[in-house]
Amino acid sequence: MKILLLAPHPFYQTRGTPIAVDLVLRVLSERGDQIDIVTYPEGNDIDYLGVNIYRTPSLPMIRNIRPGFSWKKIICDLFLLFQALRLVSRNQYDLIHAGEEAVFIGLLFKKLYKVPYVYDMDSSLAQQMVEKYAWLSFLKPVLDFCEGSAVRNAKAVVSVCDALANDIRKYRPQKVVVIPDISLLNYAPSHRG
Repeated sequence: MKILLLAPHPFYQTRGTPIAVDLVLRVLSERGDQIDIVTYPEGNDIDYLGVNIYRTPSLPMIRNIRPGFSWKKIICDLFLLFQALRLVSRNQYDLIHAGEEAVFIGLLFKKLYKVPYVYDMDSSLAQQMVEKYAWLSFLKPVLDFCEGSAVRNAKAVVSVCDALANDIRKYRPQKVVVIPDISLLNYAPSHRG
């Protein structure tokens, strides 16, 4: 299977989501899939059979990208969109694996290129935005609509916990799979270059 994996964060770093993405890559590589991953410029390269890493440009004013919403992530996400668009227009992918806010890129490519996507969901983006920025609470219905559209159109949603899986059932996902947050376990990647 040829997969485009969208990882909107530094990769590889020893923290939550990058650890989970590393495990996904390891499993897909071991089963013989071909994976193109698009990620941010920061992080260490990994070396798995069948995995190609494409990084967004490194910009001098964008360093030390932290988890959560930020202007740095918005800029990197725009470059991630363009890098992914270049790849999806040139390659015949069977599936897109989209994490976090990159799910909206997956949704766009499903509409434009008919490539199905899996939503790797660590948290509710709508809820996270309103909790962090209370002044956005008036936009909650719009944020819920956008998140619901991403969930409904996904071939499957991979949730990190039962509570999140139960919360998103209101959006009527096609399929929900719960895989507990692997970053809570003692984990070290097997291959790094």
